Amino acid sequence: MTVAIESISEAFSLYDGEDRLVVCNNKYRTLLYSIDASVDISPGMTFESIVRRSAERGYVKDADGRVEEWVRERMARHREPSGPHLQQRGDGRWILVSERKSDDGSTVAVYSDVTELKQRENQLADKSRALEQLSNQLAKYLSPQVYESIFAGKQEVKIASRRKELTVFFSDIAGFTETTDRLESEDLTRLLNHYLTEMSRIALSYGATIDKYVGDAILIFFGDPETRGVKEDAFACIEMAIAMRKRMLELQHVWRTSGLEKPLQCRIGINTGYCTVGNFGSEVRMDYTIIGGGVNLASRLEAAATPGEILISFETYANVRDRIHCEERGHILVKGIAYPVATYQVVDAYENLGTDRLFIHEERPNLRLDLNLDAMSASDRGHAATVLREALNRLSALDQASTPGTQEAKQAAFAQDAPPKAE
Repeated sequence: MTVAIESISEAFSLYDGEDRLVVCNNKYRTLLYSIDASVDISPGMTFESIVRRSAERGYVKDADGRVEEWVRERMARHREPSGPHLQQRGDGRWILVSERKSDDGSTVAVYSDVTELKQRENQLADKSRALEQLSNQLAKYLSPQVYESIFAGKQEVKIASRRKELTVFFSDIAGFTETTDRLESEDLTRLLNHYLTEMSRIALSYGATIDKYVGDAILIFFGDPETRGVKEDAFACIEMAIAMRKRMLELQHVWRTSGLEKPLQCRIGINTGYCTVGNFGSEVRMDYTIIGGGVNLASRLEAAATPGEILISFETYANVRDRIHCEERGHILVKGIAYPVATYQVVDAYENLGTDRLFIHEERPNLRLDLNLDAMSASDRGHAATVLREALNRLSALDQASTPGTQEAKQAAFAQDAPPKAE
């Protein structure tokens, strides 16, 4: 039996029901006590005395500075084995301890030296962390949606493109050339990075795909690689633009307080239309971007906007008109487009305008009502009240006319609209 036990490549031990050592091989002693030949392990010794001595002599890494606590934990695991566990030895080795209770209450244990496997695991973990850090750095050069799409395997990194209906956002800083002349390069870099960081944070919070920065300009689009539908993409883009405009007003105060005489103001142009989106370039260097007339129109709208203004095309307006209050700004001639382009200025979301009760908007299939109380004069408000009262009277008369026996009321409701009799 002794010869058979010694032939086992792993450390082996058997303890009886009273936790006294029955038999073990030489490998068991060397694993527990390293190469300390002065330590004796003999049958009859208790399990606790053996592991305690190993911990007290510094042969167990986890027991450093906490011998008593470690012994209690080890005894509890030994009495009720729940599966293999790893143990790091003081000399750096890793041991996999597998214990099992037999029917008579004795405990059989096999100790396997898995140091090489653990070292490989640690090396792989180090490489994994290094790759993760590298990928996090590379992710800063890509929009989060594109990065996640590539790493999730949803999108191949190859030259390919497709036509999609997108909402394109273009912005830049009004009078940026003058600002560059006024500031030193370090201050200008700090200011520009602050502006781009704030705008990008807002863009990402609305699910936008940031295409690129071109100096002070930002190109953003909604609808790829993920889309919520053309209508919702357009609405999200307008909401993002409104949030950016609001944040710029806050930043202008901050910049003015810090000593900037003329705080930055941005112009925004937005268009919804078909674009070509995908990877463009070569097999060794690609750029995920959008091209097409829809992109050019967004850029032209931005150029036509006044500082602080959000100017959108009719295509975008048609998708958001029921939730965003816009004012028509007429048609403009755009380079590259043969026909005049209808433009609209974004005021705010109806939901926001209604909170201060200065704007009333209601739209139904046969009803549209827009009242901007803040912009109305006393005369305008009086006229509006007259029109609304007249409409209310006619509605009341129609309700009465719909009741049997009230034909006279119905005729009276339309009497004032009847054409004059011929003489």
